[in-house]
Formats: sequence, C-alpha cells, structure tokens
Amino acid sequence: MTTVRSSAKRPSDVQRDADARLGRAIRGVRHDRRMTLVQVAEASGLSQPFLSQLERGRTRPSMRSLFRIAAALGTTQQALLGMAAGDPSDEPVRGTAAALVDVVETGGARLLLHDPAGADITEFVCVPTEFGEYFSHERRELLYVARGRIEVELREAGSSRTATLEARDTISYAGLVEHRFRQVGPDPCVVLVVHSGGSGA
Repeated sequence: MTTVRSSAKRPSDVQRDADARLGRAIRGVRHDRRMTLVQVAEASGLSQPFLSQLERGRTRPSMRSLFRIAAALGTTQQALLGMAAGDPSDEPVRGTAAALVDVVETGGARLLLHDPAGADITEFVCVPTEFGEYFSHERRELLYVARGRIEVELREAGSSRTATLEARDTISYAGLVEHRFRQVGPDPCVVLVVHSGGSGA
C-alpha cells in the first residue's frame, strides 16, 4: 500500500516562514531608509543583536517591539506585517495554522487585512491580563471584542478613563490618545483592532 504524504506545512513551518519574511521586510525598509542597525536600535530602544537576529528570521518580535521598530523606520506595524504577508490569497486561512506575532507570553496577533489606502485589521488572541505600556499613533483605532472580556484604558491630557467591553462590544478613539487594553477574567479573549485614516504605509 502506498502512503500519500500531505504537502501541507505544519504550523511550526508556517511560523518559521513568517518569521523569515517579516525579517526580510524589516531589513528591506531599513535599507530603503538608509539606516544602520545601530541607528534603528537607538531609535527603537531595542538591542542591535536582537534586531540582527530578527532580520535573519531567527527570533520573533512582540507587537510592542514591532511597534517600536515601525516607529523608528517611519512606518506602521501593519505595513511591515503586510509586506511580510505578500499578496493576499483567495484561499481560506485556517486560524489553527496561522502564524502569529507574540503578545508578551500569553497570546498572539495576526494581520487579517492591510490596505494602505483604507483600513488595517489585526486579530489579537489571549492578550495579557495585566496592562502593558501605552500605545499612541496617528491612525484612528476601533476595538471589537469577538470573544471574552477586556478592559480598555485611555489617557489624555493627564487624565485617564477605563471601559470594560464584553463580546460584541466596540469602542473607537483617536490613535493619538494613549491607549492599552487587557484581558479581564479567566476566559480567553479574541479582539479585532481596526486602524483607519492617516497613513498606513
């Protein structure tokens, strides 16, 4: 009897390929900007050895690290992830096989849509239960909770406010308002983050 082997890639292979493509995308933008690794390290607050390993696809950034790298390069996380993803396919992408960017130790994120002239949509799965650093950027942001519960904190002009969002709840705010969110409760959450307006390049 002949055994037929599937040509489908294991999730680990998919992740390694994604890491390599993201590293090449970051290196390509850095070269376009005519910046050295030392300059990107200084601008992002990340170490040069880490950036070198990242460009070679030998390590994976967190969304926070990717945010800092994108800011140093004058672009966005979504643009870098979009370059790494290449042209979109009309074939389904199964969530169980999708490559993720790390979100601290607990979960991951993946770019669902990158449209420089429109909106970017990123899916976050199992975000941390403790607040991290604030994010701030030029594009408007909308959060949609697909599953679970999150707490959002917004800070502007020295004052902050929080809101708890359940499944199917949304909130939208200017990206320049400092913002962050965390999972509330034991149930895993799935959150869609939509960026629109401004420059997605």
